[in-house]
Amino acid sequence: MKILFLPFLFIFIQTLTAQNFAIKGKVLDQEGRPLESATVFVEKIADSSLVTYTVSEKDGSFLISGKTDAEKFNLIISFSGFKPYYRQIKIVEEVKMGEISMETETNDLSEVIVTTNRAPITIKKDTLEFNANSFTTRPDANLEELLKKLPGVEVDTDGNVTVNGRAVSRFLVNGEEFFGDDHRIATKNLPKQIIDKIQVMDTKTKAQEFTGRPGDPDNKTVNVTIKKDKNKGYFARATAGGGTDGRYELSGIGNYFKNDLRVSVLGSSNNINSSGFSYDEVYGMMGRSATRNISGGNGGGITKAETAGINFVNK
Repeated sequence: MKILFLPFLFIFIQTLTAQNFAIKGKVLDQEGRPLESATVFVEKIADSSLVTYTVSEKDGSFLISGKTDAEKFNLIISFSGFKPYYRQIKIVEEVKMGEISMETETNDLSEVIVTTNRAPITIKKDTLEFNANSFTTRPDANLEELLKKLPGVEVDTDGNVTVNGRAVSRFLVNGEEFFGDDHRIATKNLPKQIIDKIQVMDTKTKAQEFTGRPGDPDNKTVNVTIKKDKNKGYFARATAGGGTDGRYELSGIGNYFKNDLRVSVLGSSNNINSSGFSYDEVYGMMGRSATRNISGGNGGGITKAETAGINFVNK
C-alpha cells in the first residue's frame, strides 16, 4: 500500500506546482481604435524568461494562455510607436483585462524615458523578429539549439530548418553569407550568447530586393544579427589518425571572423586514398573562391593526397 501511495502523492504535488491561466483583453490606441498585431507576452519576474506570447487580432483582442509554477508574472504589451504597457499579475485561472489603451511614444528630450525588455517576438511589415535573450537554453548552447526553442521553427536531424512549415532556403549572418552557403556552419558553431536577433522573411531575388517587390512566401530567409560587442571569434576542427603499415590521416579547418573580416584556412594529408575533404566541406566552408591543390600517385595502389586552401573576405 505504501509503494502505491508514494507515486500518487508525487503526482499530486507536481499538479499543485503548475497552474493553468488565461488572460483576455483588447489593445486600443488613445482614440479607441484597435491595434492589430501588438505583441502580448508574459514573463517570469525572477529572471524575465518568457512564459508564453501571442499577438492581437484585427479588432485588437487577444487571448494568452499557458501554465506556470509562479505565483505572479509580468504582462507586457508592445506596439511600434507606443510606450510598452506593463502590469504585474497574480496567477488565477482567468484574468479579464478589458480594454487597454496604449500611450503614444514621445521623443521629448527633457523627459527620462523608462524602457522595458524587448518583446520576444516582433512583427515588422514582412519580417518576423525573435529576441534571442527571451528564450532560455543551456549556457553553452549553439544557434541550432536556440532555433529549436523558437515557436514555429523546426530543425531536422540533418540540420535543415523550416519556419511554420516553409523551408529556409537562405541563411545569413548580419545580412551576409557566413563562411559559404552551408547554413550548418553558422548553426553548429555560433554560440547563442553572442546572438542578438533572429529575423525571418520571404526569400527575394536580387531584382525583388532592388525594386521592393514581395518575395516568395514558400521560401524563407533567416538573418541572424550578432551583438555589436561580440561580432568576433573563431572556430576550428582537427582530426588525426594512424594505423598499421604506416597509414595515417591528418586534417584541420580553422576560421576567424571580426566584423566584416572572415578568414578560413584548411589543410590535410593522408595516404589512405582519401581526398581529405569532401566537395561540400571545401566549397561550403571556404566559398567558391577557395583554392585547392591535390598531389599524389597515379591512380594505382595506395595514393597519398595533400590538400590546402585559404579564403579571405573583408566585405
